[in-house]
Amino acid sequence: MNPTIHALLVVVMALMAAYSSPSIATDLPISAVPSDLNPPEVPPAAPGVFSAQKRSADRIHLVVTGHVFTSREAIEKYLAYRAAQLTKEQHADWFSFVEQRNKGDTVAVPKADPTGPRFSFRMEYWRPVWRYKTEGATAWKSWSPFSGNPDFASDPKGIIGYEASADIVLHKGMVAATNPLAFDADALSDFLVNQASPPR
Repeated sequence: MNPTIHALLVVVMALMAAYSSPSIATDLPISAVPSDLNPPEVPPAAPGVFSAQKRSADRIHLVVTGHVFTSREAIEKYLAYRAAQLTKEQHADWFSFVEQRNKGDTVAVPKADPTGPRFSFRMEYWRPVWRYKTEGATAWKSWSPFSGNPDFASDPKGIIGYEASADIVLHKGMVAATNPLAFDADALSDFLVNQASPPR
């Protein structure tokens, strides 16, 4: 065979093999792809700041504990974001918020609202309960959004420790659209992804 033709055939065969082979990146197992190529959209909190405990097959107790108090809104948004992420991790579609009410609470219980906001836009009904400690105090204090008492965070400068907690119940299927305590996990996650940041 003519040496020139032979060399040309070798090049053509090499090119065909290259195009017909799957790419290296596609063949890599997921675990082999460096994790920093796909970091979480909201960084995780430091160890000990966020915890989740199963209370039953579908009920989870969430807690954020920290020492640097930014604002009640910021910390509650982070807790709601983690609730949405955890719901998705558990292969559920939505969750309902369980209000932790006490005898004597004066804030009205929300009712079904066919014309109310849907899915991720019900943040006024995401109301965790709080424990906090102020500078110079020897004991922790409690605050409930259902008590009717003034917001403890109106003077945040003196708060040196806090704990916000919430219970959620996981659900699959279509979200209960008229329930103001129902939150769609995907919609809430998308809504809060640029607003949530890990507390300290």
